[in-house]
Amino acid sequence: MSQPKYRFLEFELDPERHELRRSGRSVKIENIPFDLLLLLAEAGGSLVTRETIIEKLWGAGVYRDTEQGINTAIRKLRMALRDDPQQPRYLQTVVGRGYRFIAPVTTEPVESVPPATPETKAPPARPTRPLRHRVALGLSLLAIALAAWWLWTARWPMGNRRFMLAVLPFSNLTGDPGQRYFSDGMTEEIITDLGRLDPRHLGVIARTSVLRYTETTRSIQEIGKDLGVDYIVEGSVRREAEKLRIAAQLIRVRDQSHIWAQSYDREAHAILGIESNVASAIVREVTGRVAPDRPNRVAQASTLDPGAYQLYLQGRELWNRRTEESMRQSIAKFQNALALDPSYAAAFAGLADAYTALGYGNYLSPSEAFLKARNAAEKALAADPEAPEPHASLGYVNMYFDWNFPAAEAQFQKAIELNPSFAIAHDWYSILMLAMGRGEGARAELDRAVRLDPFSLPIKTDLGFQLHYRGLNQQAIQQLSAVLAENPAFPLAHFWLSRVYGAEHRCQEALAELASMGPAYQDWQPALAARGQVSGVCGQRAEAEAILGRFRELGERRYATSYGVALVYAGLGENEEAFHWLDKAYDERSHWLVWLSLDPRWSGLHPDPRFDQLRRHVGLIH
Repeated sequence: MSQPKYRFLEFELDPERHELRRSGRSVKIENIPFDLLLLLAEAGGSLVTRETIIEKLWGAGVYRDTEQGINTAIRKLRMALRDDPQQPRYLQTVVGRGYRFIAPVTTEPVESVPPATPETKAPPARPTRPLRHRVALGLSLLAIALAAWWLWTARWPMGNRRFMLAVLPFSNLTGDPGQRYFSDGMTEEIITDLGRLDPRHLGVIARTSVLRYTETTRSIQEIGKDLGVDYIVEGSVRREAEKLRIAAQLIRVRDQSHIWAQSYDREAHAILGIESNVASAIVREVTGRVAPDRPNRVAQASTLDPGAYQLYLQGRELWNRRTEESMRQSIAKFQNALALDPSYAAAFAGLADAYTALGYGNYLSPSEAFLKARNAAEKALAADPEAPEPHASLGYVNMYFDWNFPAAEAQFQKAIELNPSFAIAHDWYSILMLAMGRGEGARAELDRAVRLDPFSLPIKTDLGFQLHYRGLNQQAIQQLSAVLAENPAFPLAHFWLSRVYGAEHRCQEALAELASMGPAYQDWQPALAARGQVSGVCGQRAEAEAILGRFRELGERRYATSYGVALVYAGLGENEEAFHWLDKAYDERSHWLVWLSLDPRWSGLHPDPRFDQLRRHVGLIH
């Protein structure tokens, strides 16, 4: 007996032809999402549980990771129907139970096929198999294809080809938004582990660029094109009481085929190392082997205490917000993790990163921030010499606090050797090369960072500031304007655009960009100094002097950078005061001094021999 067609809104579902049509035009949809749609449409608005979906589509023992398979099928089905999960017209999610098809469905019988004429002989009818049998047959064929693919990759090594991979944010299926830190932390851990595992053959997109795909409705093909990757990993985390399940699957972008899938069920106290197992399995599937000439750097978890691990993940989630408050909160989390496990290398690395960020933003004095960062990074390396993050942190301290550029270069190179997909290390290395006067090398290194983190606004902004410091102001304006076209509220792009406008003597535009950073940044000391310097240059002396007063007020209750005060005096043309405060900045070990040679705001001081003497002390000239 022929199956009826189903109509709902502008769609028509034709089981006999295995076709979904929208307004009469065929819609591309894969087999499993199609079968799921048919199952939901047949239910006529009744709830279809996840257990029923598993039974009807896969059957017992046919597919090991059915939970992730359902999530993927639902996502692809929503894309085919153009259904918004927040305001659904077709698929309603019943949290923890299943799904309901909410669009009104009508049915109509399939038109009978007329007998074949002598001129047109009808092909023999194909026997109709039950849905479960058709899926099982398809999976069997897929298994054969995957086995052939595996043998092919095992027989023919990849040679020098390097694949690119992205790990999409793992879905938080715990039902508790407060557990988001755990799924985010798992995503970041797997990204880091994959970047270290087989760097000759695998490049991994950074976390900041995949975050935009949290709860996305974009297809795998679209995401792959956006990021320029060959493979995509997607997964989910479920947590109930003392039980934990992490599911992951690897998808090849060019044909959207599922190469590998696995789920990990663990007791909550035994979760350590799961991300390493996932990372190792993915690399084996992508490359056909783990590179034999490199050790597996993620074979063991770096702590045996699950409480410390959770505190570390919470600390990283706070650190990624990059505000002063979140940085200080992350430090408390990392310290609490170390109280549980005093040899936890990752927690020491987190401390180092938090302190370098607080130092860079002038939230702590250079001596406090960078010395604490150095101490934490050295302890991290004592516990795990192969960890790339503390090497990068040490390079940052060597560059901005020690002014030891050769040592900084060695540390950045080591971090990149350990993890060539470490976008921040490439970015920081490019900054070092720029400070050393190697502009072309800096651009090449920054291009590598952009390739690994294509949607990172901070890295794209760094390109703008580097163009400015190389004297390419029009290109810098174009680059920073492009960043603001992506996110008009991004404060660092407004800051650097104001700096370029100031160098071009476009006073009002420079001040307008600083004002566009928003109220939260008006007392940020680099922005305060920039406003005072531009005000002085543009003849707004009262405003410049008011900002000098604001620096004095800040200095009464927290660290206030002498470098910023010197800039305001330079803008006012008061060179003696500017040199006086630059000498104080030198005593403070202000990290901004590495830019003396390239920052055009010091041009009025260049003729004075004291300026070159200061540059010599910092190590910028010999």
